[in-house]
Amino acid sequence: MEFRLAGAADREAWLSLWNRYWADQGVDISTEVSETSWQRIENPDNTSKALVAVDAGGVTLAFLNYIVHPCTCSDRLLCFLVDLYVDHSRRRQGIAEAMIAHLAAEGRRQRWLRLYWNTDGSNERARALYDKIARLSPYLSYFLDL
Repeated sequence: MEFRLAGAADREAWLSLWNRYWADQGVDISTEVSETSWQRIENPDNTSKALVAVDAGGVTLAFLNYIVHPCTCSDRLLCFLVDLYVDHSRRRQGIAEAMIAHLAAEGRRQRWLRLYWNTDGSNERARALYDKIARLSPYLSYFLDL
């Protein structure tokens, strides 16, 4: 399996997984939002990026979207893992864990301060993995819709 930064050739496979990701969450994501997200990922000057997991036959199995950004408490960057999705047929095979490990290794190479993410408290499968590989933050997330 190969993990690589998504590029123009990955658009259709990423979009197919992206739409399934949102459908699984019961969200009807608009074409405009999907296109904007992809344009950000594909733009080398934007801080939004995506990794894709591709099998030996060239089939894209998963994506991991992330944003690298500065913080006020360090001169090093942070990385926010925004979205992670593995095709249903390939789940429970270690792909998500391997993708996070790949991103963490990249972060170490680039000297990021931290990799962090959120998940739904009821997502027990994901939380079982996350509890194994990371520490649970003591902070609660709040948001204000604007």
